[in-house]
Amino acid sequence: MTMLDIDFVTGRMWCPQRKTVFSDRPYVYWLLGRVGNAETMPTELSRRDVSSKEGETIVSGLFGRLRVALQQVFRVSETGIEETITFKNLNSKPVVLSDIGLGFAADIRSRPEWRLCAIPFRIQLDGSRHDYSTVDLIGGNFRNAVYRDDTRPCLPLTEDARLRSEAWGWWQEDHGLLVIKYNNMDIEMSVAAPLAIGNEHLLRFGGVGSSLYGEPSRGHYLSPDSEFTFGTTHYVHVEGSIENAFRCYRDFLDARGHCYPLSYNPPVNWNELYDIGWYHSDEEKLSRHYTKDSLLREAEKARDCGCELLYLDPGWEKAEGTTLWDDARLGSVADMIAVLRRDYGLQLGFRTILRCYRDHWPHRHMVQHAGKPKGPVMDFEGQQYWELCLCDHSFWKQKVERIRNITLEGVRFLMVDESDWRGPCYDPEHGHAVPTRPADHVRAVYALCRELRRQCPELTIECHDPVWPWYTCIYVPTYFQQGSADCGAYHENWGFEYMWNCIEDLRSGKALALYYYNLGCNVPLYLHITMAADNDACLFFWWAASTVRHLGIGGKHGHESVNPMDMPAYDPQKRFAAYQKQMALYRRLKTYFVRGAFHGLGENIHFHTLPGQAGGVMVIFNLTHADQVIEAYVTHEQLQSSHPLPVEGAAGIYEYGKLKVTVVIPAMSPSVVCIGEAVGALNSIEAESNAPADAGKTRR
Repeated sequence: MTMLDIDFVTGRMWCPQRKTVFSDRPYVYWLLGRVGNAETMPTELSRRDVSSKEGETIVSGLFGRLRVALQQVFRVSETGIEETITFKNLNSKPVVLSDIGLGFAADIRSRPEWRLCAIPFRIQLDGSRHDYSTVDLIGGNFRNAVYRDDTRPCLPLTEDARLRSEAWGWWQEDHGLLVIKYNNMDIEMSVAAPLAIGNEHLLRFGGVGSSLYGEPSRGHYLSPDSEFTFGTTHYVHVEGSIENAFRCYRDFLDARGHCYPLSYNPPVNWNELYDIGWYHSDEEKLSRHYTKDSLLREAEKARDCGCELLYLDPGWEKAEGTTLWDDARLGSVADMIAVLRRDYGLQLGFRTILRCYRDHWPHRHMVQHAGKPKGPVMDFEGQQYWELCLCDHSFWKQKVERIRNITLEGVRFLMVDESDWRGPCYDPEHGHAVPTRPADHVRAVYALCRELRRQCPELTIECHDPVWPWYTCIYVPTYFQQGSADCGAYHENWGFEYMWNCIEDLRSGKALALYYYNLGCNVPLYLHITMAADNDACLFFWWAASTVRHLGIGGKHGHESVNPMDMPAYDPQKRFAAYQKQMALYRRLKTYFVRGAFHGLGENIHFHTLPGQAGGVMVIFNLTHADQVIEAYVTHEQLQSSHPLPVEGAAGIYEYGKLKVTVVIPAMSPSVVCIGEAVGALNSIEAESNAPADAGKTRR
């Protein structure tokens, strides 16, 4: 039975058991738009009727000046209340909505102890913290993280003076309201907008709001007599700390298949880029440095370090973006796969991109920017590239075919990189709507992944965000179109570019985003890191191992083309030996990290458990520059045992109904602690090699 109630006359939402009111002002209904070419006008709901039918409460109304009808449906679910909103255009002309703002409203001046926390990105990818007091909200001390790229046209953002997130925790001390926006068909975020109305300061939340580049875009344009239904908002009362709201959101996504399968066992990748280097499409340098012999030398390192797959970053193509395997330099892909399997025990994976760093594809497939001729763009370091339109279906088919022809030889991993949206395309010959919108491009990228997944069922696909793909933040929700079963377009998200200067990312707080991602989401991340930028304690190796389900490493020596600037000197042999030792430990415990439950006991204390197994693996991080004694407490519930369990790697004592773990950790170092059945895994031989009996099923 739900813990929430709503008064549809006053707009009041509250928890009767807790006597806590989450909204206490009238529900806000506000649109800004135009009919046809008429002047843009703001409008509120001019007529409102409330009725009940078969367990639903239906609010009907009309935005009179725009002649847009509203249907708002509330349903009671097992966990809370669901809200779905539909707009219908009653005009004979199209309606264009430039802004949308519907939602519950709360007086925040009377709630000084409350907070609004973004879920799952409490820490955004740029390190900014999105956890706001009501004082912050009243004072305008908030912002969204935004990705910018000066090499492409940027659309205006439609999120002035408001915040966006997949979900929000609207919290008071030891309980609160989890507000989830879920839409797997259109890009839509949950919008929270601080408002100053007269002498009042309000927070509008839930409902529907514009964000990003006018998302959800299909809800902003209504053709005559058409309607659009927005994603459902879920309101859930959650007891305990704000971390419980993260876990509740994670369970919500799991229940919809946005997670990993029970059989999930990704190979540890070795990325050759870190030692071979990045030569873009320089034929002379590629012919000297990126050869079959050099790749096999990397395969030897991969084998010696305990990796399971050789991953090819830029260099395997005739030129980046052609999607043509360079047989002249590398031999056939079939032969490469056979040699890797036979002589090194490795699988093969590679990276594919959308743009092309050579004038290779017919210009008719290129993005047509408004008022500009088709031609190359200058990228970083003076590199030229040609922008290709994936919404052009004839090009889309060729791209799929070229990737498929390579992967069907036996490739097991694919990274879909550099497929970021390059701006609206105005070419009417492509057969798409003119101009294209970011959501059109997103659907084309995920359709490509879905088709490859259909034709190459043994392939694991990681797909970068198709609009804002690398750092600062992402554009599409973490779950969007992902699925562990056949319904999903791709398998894994990218680990947010913490692949270059990893220690600095951890020191600065940016890489804390990985911790909160795991609290709130089980969609697997893939990330490769270079040991050259780590330290001898393998600090970031274990941070990545603990927060990234699919791990990649490389960089025994490091190459000047990819090493971070001012990287400290190190002994490559010593660093490699340290990684070999830690990889041996990781391989024995791998099952806990790739398909175990993640428990955040603190930003620097992570605990991993497996269903039905007592104990687990704890990874504790000292992120300071002094030695520390760190204590951590684990409950019997988390341990899945009410009996004392053995502890390896730290001192363990039971007190006050919990296990207290104490460990001394040197500066900027990790510590791995095994508890219960995980202690036995330390003595096992490659425990992760045995697939579970329920292979193929999906987590629930």
